[in-house]
Amino acid sequence: MGVAMGLVLTLVGMSGFTLFFSDESLLGSIQILYIENKLGSLISIGALLNLPVFFVFINQYRYDRAYGLVFFSLFLVALIAILKFI
Repeated sequence: MGVAMGLVLTLVGMSGFTLFFSDESLLGSIQILYIENKLGSLISIGALLNLPVFFVFINQYRYDRAYGLVFFSLFLVALIAILKFI
């Protein structure tokens, strides 16, 4: 459940940031960021929404969901590292 929550929150954060700060369409902006090797930065900004949800899960003793968020965050770290070297 935590992994799915992390995925949804990251996509919402990426989409919201892109739609708010870009004049291009969502897919056009993502393509431009990929070409400029800045897609990892957008993923990082989108993943910031996971942080408060992680602390909410910890305070509610839902450790399985918190573990899922941590796992998904580590997956995003690996993905961003791969994008930096491509």
